[in-house]
Amino acid sequence: MSKKIIVYENDKEIEKISFSGGYNITVANTEDAGNLRHFRRLDNGKYDSSNWIKNYLYRPITIKLIEKFEELGHIRPEKILFIEDMEWKPKETGKRTWQARISKANKQLSAMTGYLYVIETRGYFTDNMSKEQVITLIYHELRHIDIDGNLIEHDVEEWSNIIATLGVDWSKKKSQIVDILDLDQWNELPGTEIQTGLFGDRPLRAVK
Repeated sequence: MSKKIIVYENDKEIEKISFSGGYNITVANTEDAGNLRHFRRLDNGKYDSSNWIKNYLYRPITIKLIEKFEELGHIRPEKILFIEDMEWKPKETGKRTWQARISKANKQLSAMTGYLYVIETRGYFTDNMSKEQVITLIYHELRHIDIDGNLIEHDVEEWSNIIATLGVDWSKKKSQIVDILDLDQWNELPGTEIQTGLFGDRPLRAVK
């Protein structure tokens, strides 16, 4: 079923738009110095020739992760655009490449859509992952956003809780791992700083 929005000016209808699949509307008002306001409910749609918007799939996971893990509490899920490349396939068998990555939205994209970050995934990998692996993949990308909103590099020591709890092959094809949303605490690698007690008494130390 298509959705419709009607725009009025001085009680006169000036435009009618029919659409389905959500919306992303940006408006400016002279009353507040022309500041842009964003109305977003864009959950699925073709972003470009190979990428599809996957907010409907990954945002609910993000919300649950933020609610569960204290170290993600500063993140605003509505500020993240999730897109997935549905066409990509590896050109060289066995060559290591990224499965997901996060970047800051450029100035123009942020101004027109209100998103601050873009998380990209590749369907080639996520289609062969279990639900538990996808959840961990999203958690992994969210950990790149620090308390000040900056993006930090991957650091094995900082993500050692994932390795110690799930193993080094947690993202490999159809690996059987636990659902981190069901965890009471992380394991830790020998010699690393204590990182247990995520959910109250002793949270993970902040990533610097």
